[in-house]
Amino acid sequence: MTEHVAPITEKNAVTIGELMDRVELQLADRADELARQGRSLRSLGTLDDLAARMVAALPSVHPWDTAIGPFYDTAGLMLWLGVTRQALADRERRGTLLACRTSDGHLLYPVLQFGRNGQVRPGVVDAVGILKRAGADGWAIGTWLTTPTAAFDGDSAVDYLVVHRSSKDAVDRVRAVAAADASGWSR
Repeated sequence: MTEHVAPITEKNAVTIGELMDRVELQLADRADELARQGRSLRSLGTLDDLAARMVAALPSVHPWDTAIGPFYDTAGLMLWLGVTRQALADRERRGTLLACRTSDGHLLYPVLQFGRNGQVRPGVVDAVGILKRAGADGWAIGTWLTTPTAAFDGDSAVDYLVVHRSSKDAVDRVRAVAAADASGWSR
């Protein structure tokens, strides 16, 4: 159930024109909403800033995409969430945001952890914190979240949460399995 990146075929290819048509419709709705508030799109920043924030919501491409990704890079995630580099670093340090450090020192943030509005999904945030406190790095945590296991009826933790719509029971189960695994890792 984890959404893997499918090869581009004629059937699933999205053209920039198709995407721009949909963006234009949603942008017009937002502009109308702003106008009702006595504001305009220009009140949100320069056109270049707005375009950069919109594009930042698209994940970047990385070799680990097939296993854990796709990923946001730091600059893209900062723009999408509207936060500072320090805020991201603080969330990562506290174990409320999953970041994977590359061999050249850059941080990548797996898309799988985020809901539509940028919040870290319930259950995922719990597992990240538990496993981080046990000393696991971002790559180990990402692998834990995406590896199918009998503990989740043959699904990965992320898929299990999606299938069960992050219900309280599903979140509790992910939390319990993460705690049990973390306990074994700490020994």
